[in-house]
Amino acid sequence: MSKEVIHEGGEDIVVREDTAKAYRWRWFAVVLFGGIILIFAAWILFFSGWVLLKQPNLGPGTAQNSNLNQNTGP
Repeated sequence: MSKEVIHEGGEDIVVREDTAKAYRWRWFAVVLFGGIILIFAAWILFFSGWVLLKQPNLGPGTAQNSNLNQNTGP
């Protein structure tokens, strides 16, 4: 069986070819999953900020503003 060298824990380790392939796929999966999580988090932050910018003004409503303008007092 063929041997390959992997780098783990600061050491070079000689392992079988199938073990090295599994090691590479494991790290590929970890990096891929981490990237997906980062993209998803950025997506959530972007669109939550977008929704906050699109919300109407939470101050006095238009009906209250029109009432304030019509009440001139005695």
